[in-house]
Amino acid sequence: MIYAFDVDDTLEVSGGPVRLAELVVLQRAGHVLGLCGNWAAVTGTVPDWHRLFSFIGPMEMSKATFLAQVKRHCRAEDYVMVGNDPRVFGQSPDRDAAEQAGWRFLREVEFAAGGR
Repeated sequence: MIYAFDVDDTLEVSGGPVRLAELVVLQRAGHVLGLCGNWAAVTGTVPDWHRLFSFIGPMEMSKATFLAQVKRHCRAEDYVMVGNDPRVFGQSPDRDAAEQAGWRFLREVEFAAGGR
């Protein structure tokens, strides 16, 4: 599986419920992890971030375009975007971006509660 994580209000380094320790477990199980959001908040605060995340973005493109490119060029059995639901976080593009790119969407609180 490939997981793309939003950062703000998703990962613990930016006020979210998803702990980095949970991501280490996923990676050790063979899953590919990446960032699809405020990646600078991670690269600037997490030592050895590059050992955990295989990709970071988006850069100068929408989240939907970025996720579509990852899906086009990186084969996996499933693609999961973990982020904020606009019904809870107002203007968050995470759910729409995942749906437009053909990724499964999982709210950050659902992931933190053990949903995969």
